[in-house]
Amino acid sequence: MLKRIAELDRSLEQALVVAEDAQEEARLLAADRIQLEEEMTAQRHEIAALRERLTALETRRAELLDALADAEQRLNTLRRDESHLSEELQTSYEELQVLTEELEEANADLEQRVEERTAQLTESERRFRTLFEAMDEGFLLADVLFDGDRPVDVLYLEMNPAARRMAGEDYVGRRLREISPAFEDYWYEVFGRAARDGEPTRTELYAGPLEKWISFYVFKVGAPEQRRIAVIFRDVTERKQTQEQLKQAKETAEAANRAKTKFLAAASHDLRQPIQAASLYAHVLLGSVGADPVAQESLSRLKASIDSLNGMLSGLLDLSRLEAGVIEVSVTDFAPTALMTRLAEEFRGVAEASSIDLRCRPGRLAVSTDPHLLERLLRNLLSNAIAHGRPKDTDGRGRVLFGCRRRADGVEFQVWDNGPGIPEDAREAIFEEFRQLKNPERNATQGFGLGLSIVSRLARLLGVEVALRSRVGSGSVFSVTVPHARKPEAGAAAVPAVRREPRLKGRTVLLVEDDEQVRRSMTMMLKRWGLRVVAVSSAGELAATLPSLRRPHVVLTDYRLPGGDSGRSVVELVRQRWPVPGIIITGDTAPERLREAMSLGCRLLHKPVLPADLAGALGEVMPS
Repeated sequence: MLKRIAELDRSLEQALVVAEDAQEEARLLAADRIQLEEEMTAQRHEIAALRERLTALETRRAELLDALADAEQRLNTLRRDESHLSEELQTSYEELQVLTEELEEANADLEQRVEERTAQLTESERRFRTLFEAMDEGFLLADVLFDGDRPVDVLYLEMNPAARRMAGEDYVGRRLREISPAFEDYWYEVFGRAARDGEPTRTELYAGPLEKWISFYVFKVGAPEQRRIAVIFRDVTERKQTQEQLKQAKETAEAANRAKTKFLAAASHDLRQPIQAASLYAHVLLGSVGADPVAQESLSRLKASIDSLNGMLSGLLDLSRLEAGVIEVSVTDFAPTALMTRLAEEFRGVAEASSIDLRCRPGRLAVSTDPHLLERLLRNLLSNAIAHGRPKDTDGRGRVLFGCRRRADGVEFQVWDNGPGIPEDAREAIFEEFRQLKNPERNATQGFGLGLSIVSRLARLLGVEVALRSRVGSGSVFSVTVPHARKPEAGAAAVPAVRREPRLKGRTVLLVEDDEQVRRSMTMMLKRWGLRVVAVSSAGELAATLPSLRRPHVVLTDYRLPGGDSGRSVVELVRQRWPVPGIIITGDTAPERLREAMSLGCRLLHKPVLPADLAGALGEVMPS
């Protein structure tokens, strides 16, 4: 047993030795293994690097192969291009030889053409020089000299003979200020703009040193940096003198026209004074003659004579008012039915007395215009048609049609007649003042030649045109087209009628009138209307009477008064005490009177004043 144990112990010792040896061997093996693994890792990295190099080499090899193939291809291309280039060089050489021959031929042709062109230019220069020398207009070249941007002088380079003739001397090589320092500054300004800015100018200027008017065209010539100009000019002094003469003639004509207006104003004033007195006395006599036929006939003839004179003066007054420009246009929408009907009724009696059938066809279409001015225009057309619309040298009745028709641009008012008609060459003259075609004897029953002139001026004031259609032997038609109403629903009301019968009884009128006959007749008529009248003959008498007067309801005064006083001074004198309305009566048709009355806020009536007009004016200005 012990032996077994000893054996076991030896075995165990041996086993332990073996185990230790094995452990040492295992340790060594592990160290070897680690070394081998490190070597294998290094070899793997080396192999990977070799593989990468191999891959790069293969890539490089492929690139080299591609480059070699490309080089071979380019070499082949170059060989082909070399072959083609050789062929092209050969062709080009052959073409160059042909072109050389053609160039030699062209050069010879060009030399010939240059010679021909030189000859042409020489001829053109000769012709230009001939034209330059012979032209009527002056022509010059000049350099404009500047101080900074300011033109200070002009150096003349070339002038044609016409320029030298107009200037009176040769300016070439000389400066304008050297020639004459008196040349106006505007010459330098115009020439400077053309030279500096390239701004051409066509104008007319006066050259003081030459005492001539010059019409010229100046423009820039030469290189952009040059300040050179060319001037084409001519002497227009004679034309300017003619224009000045025409201007003076126009001013003389206008002065004559103003003198005519003043003459008409003065003449109408002197005539209106006795006519005014006669008209007022006739009105007073109306209630006094009773049934005596002789007295009635005499009064009727007297009234007809007064009306004839009044008609002429009223025409002059209308012309004066239109020339004065004091008539204001008041446009409104209205239907002209009542206006046309009233005009037809007004002229029906006159037409019957002249053996003329007057028919009216009023329209219902509303228009937009000044109703009062339209009424005056149509009244004159009707009066003209009745006065001249009867057939010549016949016993037949005349016919006048007064109507209106719709048009695209408005309503056309028409006045037709079957009279003798108007020749083509007289259709403008009939609209002039005092022009009558068939009245050489100046028969007052046929008017005074003012009606159509007033129609023409009223039409211009309203912005419409008067149209005329006429046939000699068959009659005429005058027409005006007025715009449609701005509001389609415009009412049918006509022009409001002026009150002719105001309630005047018991009112006080302060009357200032220097003409004794007019003052008397006016006082008689006013008193018959039931008015109280305080009448004086001058502004001085009024000033003496004024402190003892009670306030009047209205001042009624003549315009022209003794001592240089006027209706204006009368109204201003009375208004220093009371703010009363004023009516100024005058026989003066001068435009200034109209403007003066408007500035005072007064009504202006012209002699001879119809009683109905005076009554209407009194009723309008006096407070109720």
